[in-house]
Amino acid sequence: MADATMPSITLQDIHPAAFKVMLGFMYTDALPLDDELGDSPVEMLQNLLAAADRFALDRLKVLCELKLWDNTSVTTVASVLACVETYNCLKLKRKCMNFFAVQENFYKAVLTDGFAMLLQKFPALAAELRKRVGKGHIRIYNI
Repeated sequence: MADATMPSITLQDIHPAAFKVMLGFMYTDALPLDDELGDSPVEMLQNLLAAADRFALDRLKVLCELKLWDNTSVTTVASVLACVETYNCLKLKRKCMNFFAVQENFYKAVLTDGFAMLLQKFPALAAELRKRVGKGHIRIYNI
């Protein structure tokens, strides 16, 4: 704990806008609407999920997972999967993996920068995707 006479404290590894939303949630028990989350709701929700995990705010973490799923698309699914893998969100991970298993989603999602980053950062996910997607006769090659 910091000294009560300090005029401010510095928090490392937390996005300031996500911290502001987290504080608002702590006082109101509600998340802002999607259009109030800034230009990139998915990115803000990922930052907020990281903050919720760091400060053990389980309800906020669950709400972030639900909102992330509502905002998941072929362009964002890889970054969402990387985020949920980092913060151990098993239900959302399963949903993202099932999303990838749909052939038309897979072919579009693998062309995103997020997919290349996902495989580099989490090579074990490549094996999981290979098993899941392989049932649909889609091949995944390690990069």
